[in-house]
Amino acid sequence: MEHMMRYGDFLRNAIAAAALAALSFAADAQPGKVMRVFSCEVHGRAVYGDTLPKECYGRAWVEKRNGIVVHREDAPPTPEESARRRELARQQEEARKEALKKKRQDEALLERYASLEALVQHRDHEIAGLDKSIGALRAEEEKLSARRKSLDDEQAALGGKPVSPDLRKAIGYADEELARARAAIERKVNERDSLRQRFDADHRQYLEITSSKPAPKKN
Repeated sequence: MEHMMRYGDFLRNAIAAAALAALSFAADAQPGKVMRVFSCEVHGRAVYGDTLPKECYGRAWVEKRNGIVVHREDAPPTPEESARRRELARQQEEARKEALKKKRQDEALLERYASLEALVQHRDHEIAGLDKSIGALRAEEEKLSARRKSLDDEQAALGGKPVSPDLRKAIGYADEELARARAAIERKVNERDSLRQRFDADHRQYLEITSSKPAPKKN
């Protein structure tokens, strides 16, 4: 059985070669005529024709003119290959967008700060302003804490007697004021931390940009 299959392949290839030889002979018989030969491979056997054979549709094929390759057509991609190509194209587009975004960020940073020293000075100025605000809020918190303690002392001085409505109201108001002051301090501290992180990132980015630039030529 295997011997018969091998013989069948041999016979088919021999027929294809004979067809090609016939085409060549026809071209040789008519000098000046252009011989066009289309060929492809179908299940391991070569298929030829002076026009593209139907067996070559959807496959890789070659066109030759007088024995010289003038066109190659690749086989259509498989579904897996198409999926890989789409993923590669997606990754390339993401990389392109990311590179464009970074370029714009770099340009904006260089426009914002004329030098690294200017960046550091601006950072120190902004943080100093926040430190000043935090200091004022902490001073206010101390005053409110002292006020709250005095109300506690006033309540303790009653010796277990009923607390008056005015004192109860004053204690509740003092607690609200103290809570607001502490929340304001927390917000300012978080703002300062975020500012430092942003300036640290800007500092690293600025160094990266300027270090990658070629040094100016000396006259």
